[in-house]
Amino acid sequence: MKVVFDTNILVSALVFPGGRAEAALLRIIEEHDQLLLSKPILDELLGVLARKFSRDAEELARTAVLLSELALTVW
Repeated sequence: MKVVFDTNILVSALVFPGGRAEAALLRIIEEHDQLLLSKPILDELLGVLARKFSRDAEELARTAVLLSELALTVW
């Protein structure tokens, strides 16, 4: 199944382990579903992680690489 996660789902999956959002992300990692991701969603996610959760540049870069490898980027 192809899925699109909004920024809230991605933040929940990455910041708050143990919930449904993390379970949905694990389905992507385990290749049960395919994540579709746009640059605006990725940019918004990285901004939220930096501003609201004090993630540093290195962690943001790792997150961007991980999601880029997991997802099919759409325009």
